[in-house]
Amino acid sequence: MSSRPKAFGNLMAEVIRPKLCVGCGGCSAVCPLNSIEMAGSTPRLVSLCISCGMCYNNCPRTSFDKETLEERAFGAKGGESEIGFYRGLYAVRALDERIRERCQDGGAVTALLAHRLSEGCVAVVAGLKSNGVWEPQPMVVSTLEELLEAAGTKYTPSPTLVGVASAVKEYMAEHVAVVGTPCQVTALRRLQLGDHSEAKFSKALDLIVGLFCMETFDYGRLMEFLKSKGVEPKDVHKFDIKRGRFLAYGADGENLLRVKLREMEELVRECCHHCADFTSELADISVGNVGSPDGWSTVIVRSDRGEEALRGAEKEGLIEVKPLDEVEPGLEAVVKLARFKRERAKA
Repeated sequence: MSSRPKAFGNLMAEVIRPKLCVGCGGCSAVCPLNSIEMAGSTPRLVSLCISCGMCYNNCPRTSFDKETLEERAFGAKGGESEIGFYRGLYAVRALDERIRERCQDGGAVTALLAHRLSEGCVAVVAGLKSNGVWEPQPMVVSTLEELLEAAGTKYTPSPTLVGVASAVKEYMAEHVAVVGTPCQVTALRRLQLGDHSEAKFSKALDLIVGLFCMETFDYGRLMEFLKSKGVEPKDVHKFDIKRGRFLAYGADGENLLRVKLREMEELVRECCHHCADFTSELADISVGNVGSPDGWSTVIVRSDRGEEALRGAEKEGLIEVKPLDEVEPGLEAVVKLARFKRERAKA
């Protein structure tokens, strides 16, 4: 006799209450009755649950076979690689000055998404709530201007998959490019290619861009931390992390804050301590600032779709591309952090 599917109650007991939930919004996105809503970064059941199991079986924190997902996504497994399966390693920077001035590092993520927009996609990114201060929310964008408005890393969680659901169900988008952290990428892959995948997502997902991510901060605690350091959150124009320090800049480029990351350990979300993925190993293409010089982004191409996006952006004149082994500090810097995060998750 078959066992009853695990449903939202199991998700509550195994993931949400133990503070393993990453707030990706995947459970809300995939619920066929729209019975799950996000209260901040926490899912809650607001109406009938039919125990279909879709929320539980697409959560990035419930068990799944990673090797099977890799094989379905890439046609190969990551094996012993500490950064997952990959086809190519590059240093990339945007050639459009508007992108380089507004975006993080080399602007590779924004340039890649700009290329996909030019090919008829919409993009789902983490923007900011209009009535909040540095409070992220997923946004569906279709123009470069909208993309630039949402550019820059927030370092606090956004329920990205709620935005993907909006793109598919409300905007009726047939081609969706999305950028997310490793946990969000895992949820996206499960929705796209997992054993309990959802057909609308599988068909619409065009490109998954993953970010390098060591950890994210609790929104409320980060805002209080800034104030404790004499920085008003509304005065911050951009955040960054470089060489083990957290930085905040004003609109004129003034350095408002520069602190060592170890001073911010208490701000890290509990769920991040259990994550072993630094480089978004299930993405089509992964991007971060580790391994490349200032002003460049490190890009890991994993799938055919990722390779097509990179070469398409290059052909369009949006990016400059170099092999990663031609720049310093190179791959070893990426592997070092990937190894550190994997070991930390085991502790």
